[in-house]
Amino acid sequence: MRKLVLITIVLGLSLSVFGQENENKELTRKERREIKKQEQKEQSEAMAKLLAAAIDEQMWVLEANTLAGKRGASVVVNSTLNFIAVEGDEAFVQLGSNTGMGQNGVGGVSVRGNVNKYEVKKNEKKGTYFITLYISSALGSFDIRLDCNSDGQIANASVQGNTSKRIQYRGIIVPLSESSVYKGTPII
Repeated sequence: MRKLVLITIVLGLSLSVFGQENENKELTRKERREIKKQEQKEQSEAMAKLLAAAIDEQMWVLEANTLAGKRGASVVVNSTLNFIAVEGDEAFVQLGSNTGMGQNGVGGVSVRGNVNKYEVKKNEKKGTYFITLYISSALGSFDIRLDCNSDGQIANASVQGNTSKRIQYRGIIVPLSESSVYKGTPII
């Protein structure tokens, strides 16, 4: 009798599990791709709105993951130490390395300056931005030309100082509130 009751319970449980599998039908590969594509589109649109507000308010950071010199040789760098930040009428440009040796305490140079000119041009058709900054600091003046896509995931900036030396920053632009950069001691 016990065996019969046990077999009935096991059989009943297994039938209910099979019934649930039929109800929760597996999505096809195409449906999963469409759902993923839609989620990425929504995320990109949300990031584009955040970036537009940050650029208008002059509260953004270009976190560089690659630096390139005058002749184009590029180096992969730490994005928390290599960045260009704009905070209203003030800008902060930093080069750093993980060694921690240097005038700024993070293995490079940090410059804080005042934004003399801030000009934004947006290509409405493509949704891209072109930003021109002129900064005056204790080290002299800097001309920064930056372009990025609509959601800030591809950004390139050219920084040129008083000399003919030019550095290219490549990375992403994020609103200042979402940035994770570490500021070194600026040159006064």
